[in-house]
Amino acid sequence: MTQTIQTNLGDLISLFYDEFVGLYGDEELASVAAAAVINELLHAAAFEDQRIEDAA
Repeated sequence: MTQTIQTNLGDLISLFYDEFVGLYGDEELASVAAAAVINELLHAAAFEDQRIEDAA
């Protein structure tokens, strides 16, 4: 069974940022790391969307 959770981009950014601050102990590094992860997720989603369109 798949469970879905409603969230938004702001929630994800905040979640990643908080986790990276805890991991690295540096707010600037956490900010860069969170931005990199969000960019990777957005790129992967766009790639998947394009792959689905190409298959249709």
